[in-house]
Parts: sequence; C-alpha cells; structure tokens
Amino acid sequence: MRRRSGWAGLGLFLLAACASGSRSTSPHGSAAPGSSAPAPSGAAAEPPGCPPPQLFCDGFEDDAPGQPPAAPWRDETGSSGALVRVDEARAFSGRRSVHVLAPKGAAYRRGYFAVHQPPVFPAAAAELYGRVMVWLAEAPRARGSTVHWTMVQGEGRSRDDTFNSLYRYGGQHQQGLGLMANYETTPPVRSDCWQHSARRLPVQRWVCVEWRFRVASNEMQLWLDGEEVPELHVVDRAQGEQSGCLASEALGGQWLAPPAFQSLYLGWERYQDTLNDQDVWLDEVAVGQSRIGCPEAPSEHAGSAP
Repeated sequence: MRRRSGWAGLGLFLLAACASGSRSTSPHGSAAPGSSAPAPSGAAAEPPGCPPPQLFCDGFEDDAPGQPPAAPWRDETGSSGALVRVDEARAFSGRRSVHVLAPKGAAYRRGYFAVHQPPVFPAAAAELYGRVMVWLAEAPRARGSTVHWTMVQGEGRSRDDTFNSLYRYGGQHQQGLGLMANYETTPPVRSDCWQHSARRLPVQRWVCVEWRFRVASNEMQLWLDGEEVPELHVVDRAQGEQSGCLASEALGGQWLAPPAFQSLYLGWERYQDTLNDQDVWLDEVAVGQSRIGCPEAPSEHAGSAP
C-alpha cells in the first residue's frame, strides 16, 4: 500500500489501513503537548496504520530493494559518494529497512533521505516530533583528531529569507559515538554551535531515537530508548562546559529556529574522513505533532537490549 495524505485519502485509509511496517499517514492532527512530553502509554500496542499523534509512518515494506525509499522521501545524497538504498540485510520489523552507506576516503559524505512535503509539512512546521529505529554497525574511526556526524536534521528558511536554520542531532568524540546537539546556519549568516553529552550511541543493536524541534522556544530535545538525554535539551542557546559556538556573532549564540520547519533529513552525514565505512540501517520512522514513543520489539528481538 502506498502513502496517502490528508483528508482526500481518508475513505481509502479507513477501508484498507496499512499493515504494520508499511507506510501510511494519519487523517488526524494532534495538539502539541507541554515541554515534558511523556511517552504515550499505548505506544507499544498501536493498531495498524498511523494512529494519532502520527502524521506519517514508514517501515519501508512497500519499497523495492536496491532503490531509494519512495515518495514522499527524496534521495538527498547528491554527488557526495554516500548511498541510500532499501535492503533486506536487516530490519527492526518486517523484512526491509533503509541502508545508508557512508564510505571512507572523503571528508564529506551526505547519506541523507528527506521529506519536504505533506503529510509531514506544513502540519509539523511549528513543532516537529519524530522517531526512528537506528542500527549502526561500527563506530566511525576518525582519520584525524575527530569525526562529527549527523543522523537527524530539521531545517527551514529564516524569516527574512536570507539563510537556513539547521537543528541537528548526531555525534562526535568518545571514540566517535558521543551524542551531541548541533545548530548551524547557511551563508551569509554563519553560526555553528554545539552541546555535548556523556551518552553514546550504541552499536550493533537497534536503538530508538526520538526528537522534538520547537519553533516558539528555539528548543530541541532528544530521547534514546525512551529516556530523555537531558544534556541535549537545548532552549534558545547552549549552556554548560560541553558547549560552544564558532562564528556566531550574527546571532549572538542563539539557536534561532526558522519560523517554520520545512524539511526533515534522516541518515548519516559526515564532515571529516574516517578509517572505516559507516553502515547504518533505519526503520520504523514516525513523525507527528506530539511525542510518539518507541515501537514494541518484534518477537525476534525479544530478550535483546531495549
């Protein structure tokens, strides 16, 4: 079953709700919650399809192996040398997931696939919640002193239409696995700010990554396996010893959100060369206007780490 968006597809949605793991959309919106955003109590027992608060969900079961994920996703790798393809090498549920390959041998690899349109935008433009299951095969080993990477990015144009604001979650330091929040802008406004965490991204297992990007408070928030990473909860600007900015004079260190988020990028973008390739699998993506929570582990994952 293909994705359907908005009220136009409501009748067909009700007649043929997508089975677990296929892509689908919710015909309903949901009011944004308070900043505490507790995980929904029924997250582990969702009915088929994309029930509220989900605007969109995708397990990639409808997509052809060997091809990028289908619309509304867009392959954003460009000429960077990275590769984004649906495959059956591993999956959190079902048979398929998206495999991102960021090969060694170049400083920059853009292993992204993205959505820029309904059903995610403009519905989630003011407050963007999401979830993705992530499997990283091996920690990136820096060729030089460090390697910085991103796995989730929300982006939008500034109010005066002169630059883009980028809210990112990824990592750096701690043998390549230390999680970090990152704020960057595009020229002519130059700002690159960060806030580090002692938490590391696990490898060789499925990890539930959840995020929240909120325009009104210049706020971003991250959860890992259902638990908030408090050091990476940023409101307006970075704070603490593990934070800082480069070339942030224009914004005074503020993590200024765009007036509306217009794009969501997922995958693996890398900014320094490594001694090894990065192989990352992503599955069970869900996006909404309030917190969605982690999916229940299928029986084949029972007994593994949460």
